[in-house]
Amino acid sequence: MEWGEYRPFQPVEDGPMEDMSPVAARREYEHRMATKGERLLVLAALVEANGLRLGTDAEAVDALERWYLAEVEADPERAPRPRPLWIAVAYDLGLQIGETIIARAPGLSWSFYRSRAGSRDVAHQHPVIMGFTGVRNKRYNVDPFLFAVGTGGSHLAGSDAHGSFRRFVDSAVSYA
Repeated sequence: MEWGEYRPFQPVEDGPMEDMSPVAARREYEHRMATKGERLLVLAALVEANGLRLGTDAEAVDALERWYLAEVEADPERAPRPRPLWIAVAYDLGLQIGETIIARAPGLSWSFYRSRAGSRDVAHQHPVIMGFTGVRNKRYNVDPFLFAVGTGGSHLAGSDAHGSFRRFVDSAVSYA
């Protein structure tokens, strides 16, 4: 694994977004969206240092997933959760996956999601993809960050996660 000059995303607020005040969570969301382009460049440099290219086509998505599953490492104290550096990579992967979904379904977009259920909803106060018209629930959303972290954790726990990235993207696009 070649890390090159990879540096993890730096939030402006401390703690999980679902536990933040609405004002702080919104500020963190705005920061994440403002730094999205920079984070995608950082991810592109990381994967290029490892012989890959970022892209929104099926082959690029599959290659990105194969690389991630081959390299992701467990947190020794919290296995099978990915170690913190890999959580940071999963954050960047979530941005790429989200941008892939939006590229394939331009009616979708990033949104700041506030759930009526509050922190009981895993997407509460998170950046998610919304705008789906192929579902009844107009608040339907997908959380690419949670998905990327979960895919790494599932793989580390011994589940066969191969094909997950493409299924996630294709499923989201099918509901657009």
